[in-house]
Amino acid sequence: MNTYLILFVVAACSSLSLTPLVRRACNRFGWLDRPRDGRRLHCEPVPRLGGVAIYLSLLIALAILPFIHNLLTETLRENRSQLFTVLVPASLVFLFGVYDDFRGTNARFKFIGQAIAGLIFYWMGGRVETLSIPVVGTVVLPQVLGCALTVLWTVSITNAFNLIDGVDGLASGASLFASLVLLGVSLMLGHPLVTVFAIVLCGGLIGFLPYNFNPASIFLGDSGALFIGFTLSALSVLGTQKASTAVAVAIPVIAFGLPVLDTGFALVRRFIGRRPVFQGDREHIHHKLLERGWSQRRVALALYSVCAVFGLLALLFINEGSARTTGLILFVLAVAIVLFVGSLQYHEVDEIKAGMRRNFNERRLRVANHVGVRRASRAMSKAATLGDIFSATEELLDLGEFVYATVQLGRGGDAAHNEAIFEREKDSHLSRGCSIRGGLICWSWERGDIEAEEIFGSGHFWTLRLPLSTEKSGWGYINLYREFEGSALLLDINYLCQLFQREMARAAERVLTAVDMEEHELALVATTGD
Repeated sequence: MNTYLILFVVAACSSLSLTPLVRRACNRFGWLDRPRDGRRLHCEPVPRLGGVAIYLSLLIALAILPFIHNLLTETLRENRSQLFTVLVPASLVFLFGVYDDFRGTNARFKFIGQAIAGLIFYWMGGRVETLSIPVVGTVVLPQVLGCALTVLWTVSITNAFNLIDGVDGLASGASLFASLVLLGVSLMLGHPLVTVFAIVLCGGLIGFLPYNFNPASIFLGDSGALFIGFTLSALSVLGTQKASTAVAVAIPVIAFGLPVLDTGFALVRRFIGRRPVFQGDREHIHHKLLERGWSQRRVALALYSVCAVFGLLALLFINEGSARTTGLILFVLAVAIVLFVGSLQYHEVDEIKAGMRRNFNERRLRVANHVGVRRASRAMSKAATLGDIFSATEELLDLGEFVYATVQLGRGGDAAHNEAIFEREKDSHLSRGCSIRGGLICWSWERGDIEAEEIFGSGHFWTLRLPLSTEKSGWGYINLYREFEGSALLLDINYLCQLFQREMARAAERVLTAVDMEEHELALVATTGD
């Protein structure tokens, strides 16, 4: 235990001392994070190579191990290969991060570098070798699949900690809580290597956090966030390789709960919104809390609390209880996550909720309305008179989704022709409400609870106008009116704009050209008679 304490103190003191030196060098040589886009919250340039101080503090602490002689260090010497299993690929990721801090790289280059580090980690012995499948049980993975899952896990967790680095002190604080969980798990399960790495990482983060907490005087940078994320992902694999299923699967995921949740949800949001999956935005969890007017300090402290809760829940899986208890914990956690994410007012979440309401509460009414539109369209396809057109239109309007409608039929500049059609049918009961205005055939309909005078000029109604056009000509239009404050429209607008509009346009064409056909036939008869 004294050895662990010495390692922690050395790492903390090293980080506490090195961070100001790195900050000074960054200011001197211009290695600063400048607020060049809207995603950054700081207004002034800030040094960005804080990861260098953490990395060096970790190396300094590990470097004193050869000078300590006890049972712990003897065990570590016997398993020194595992020490390099973590350190070598993590150092590679650190160098990629430093390069990115200096030169800037795209997402593809980052992923390639992290994947190479993941492959090295697998080759050196850090492997995901089994997978728990419900009902089936624990399955030993083929080497190819095990390698793929190892790389996927390390790359995913590495980027999760990098993406959460959006508020002063958030990524370093979340990493500290995750390191404490791995420290507790390794102590209980007896993994001295993981314990050493975790406690050294804790020391480095504690020494760095005073400089990184709001207002931050230095940032982790990609060198720090990527290095810490990869180190934690690698330690979680090594620490749970021979553990039980619950420990091997649940603990790492829950221990990294906040970064995993934020990154996973960001990917889902961008996929739903059909945006580039790896394109940055200002809609992470910490951004949504900032939108509420919270300060960066308050956001960081609130999310520290979330990390602490995730950490405590992860530790509950060390001593496995019954499957019922495990299931209850996971169920409660899932419900809490859903409620928490739902409270952040994401547009994607609101749309999913609305979609669920449409599917479960309104589905039957929507289906009934769509069937009604199909019936009205079928009746319209058989319309041969003005009365038939208006009757089929009324069948659509009786669905109750619209409060008022007007129809105008006829071709401009052909008033005599339109009046002739009107005169032929004006006495039909189906054509009630029909009149001639400006040489065009007009018809209107009211639902009954609202009159036309209340609609025009009120500004409380929206209008859908469907032009009645075919390949030959335009035959008029139909206007449908609806209240802005009314209930949701339980009708797919495409049914109106495609199916019903098409049949009504064809019906108008048939009716409005019928007189032409009759006159043409009469002319032929007269010619034949002569």
